[in-house]
Formats: sequence, C-alpha cells, structure tokens
Amino acid sequence: MKTQVKICLAAAAFALSAAAFAQEDPMAKSQGQQQKQQSMSQTTAAPATSTDTRSAAQTKFDALDANHDGYVDKQEAMVSKPLANEFAKLDNNKDNKLSLIEFQNVKDLASIKTTKDGYQ
Repeated sequence: MKTQVKICLAAAAFALSAAAFAQEDPMAKSQGQQQKQQSMSQTTAAPATSTDTRSAAQTKFDALDANHDGYVDKQEAMVSKPLANEFAKLDNNKDNKLSLIEFQNVKDLASIKTTKDGYQ
C-alpha cells in the first residue's frame, strides 16, 4: 500500500514538472512582445520617463535661477505663483532657497511657469 502511494506521488510530481516544462517558450514570447511594442511605438508617443521629468525640472529650474547661483531663492520663485505658494513646503532644509533636488519635488511641474515658457 505504501509503495502504491509513493508511486502515485512520484507520478503526480513528474506530471506537474512535465507540465511546467511544456509551457510556451519564453524566448518566443519575448520576441512577440518586442514586435508588439515596436508596432505600438510607431503609432503612439512614448510615455514620459523619469529622465524626461528630470530634464523638464532642470530646464524650469535653470529658467527660474536668474542669478545662476545654483539655487532658486524666494525672490526668484515669485515669478511663478504656484511655486511661491509651495516654496515653504519644498524648502526641506529651511535655508530659504531651493536646490535642484528640492525643486524636483514639485507636484505639478507644468503649473510652474517661467518667462522662458512665455508666461509670467
């Protein structure tokens, strides 16, 4: 009886492992996904990446940093009402100026208008 149970368990384990190996070839699936992504990228714009966001933040930061000292101080922030309103929250170290790292924490970067954006 014990031998029959062991044989049944071994057969079940073998069947399960065979089923796992019988799945679709991952390389073929990967190639199919790549082709699908390529066709979609030809028809739709790519989503913004974190690099794009960093670049946009850097561009806005540089436009706001009028004296080019590497910081946006309160006076420079006043050109953008949303930034002026959020300034105290963004100034983590409370030195009355924003570093690029602090500036990158702006929740809605598009709302921060600069003279280079054509807005005041």
